[in-house]
Amino acid sequence: MAQGNSRNIIVGAAALYISALDSLDEDFYVSANSDVPAPAVPALSSGVSAVAALDGSSDWRFSGYTQEGVELAYEPDYGEVEVDQLLDAAKMFKQKMTMTVNTTLVEATLENLMVAWAQSPNAAEGQPSSYKAKGVAGLNDNTGFDGVTLNTGDEHLGMAAGALGIEPVERSLVFVGLAPRSKVDGKKRERIYHARRSLQVESSTHGLKRAEATVFPVSFRLLPSSVSGAEYGSIRDRVITTA
Repeated sequence: MAQGNSRNIIVGAAALYISALDSLDEDFYVSANSDVPAPAVPALSSGVSAVAALDGSSDWRFSGYTQEGVELAYEPDYGEVEVDQLLDAAKMFKQKMTMTVNTTLVEATLENLMVAWAQSPNAAEGQPSSYKAKGVAGLNDNTGFDGVTLNTGDEHLGMAAGALGIEPVERSLVFVGLAPRSKVDGKKRERIYHARRSLQVESSTHGLKRAEATVFPVSFRLLPSSVSGAEYGSIRDRVITTA
């Protein structure tokens, strides 16, 4: 009887990173005529984990703790051609494709709530900022909504209604987990998932309860970009140790 390889079994949660910019920022895409987002996975030195590189990049923000891991769903939809002479389909063809990423954000920060509600901290393209903060790098707004003065360390998230016909906010995602050991030399590896275009379009409910943590469930719908063979993104296994 053929034997499997236990080194190919992986267990463990992933670290989730969300792009600092979104589609309402003029610098989100590579160019004005491109639908490929600019924040790529940082250049990775041999043996160095992607987590360290992402932590040191201003293009990505660590989402913090998650609950029940990160789930990637690949959902093809096939049509069928039926003929009189067969009881089953004679041919099948792909007619639709969707991919989603689901998780629950456990760290109840206003930045994570902004992502769960698909709102933007940016003011490009005439869209008002929905998230303001004082004393946070890159934001440092002095005035919140309704003329509220923000002191150092204050954050203010508007519960924005949006506008008719507004395009949904897109972000890029990266999550890093364990991978099977190398087939060549058995070295430890990590697996990097990179989703280029993601939209949080599902309803998100959170509660403030006596004996439960406040968490933000999110369901990101992925959209394809013009990268042939890797329209949604990519998955990479890479060696992170010499042992």
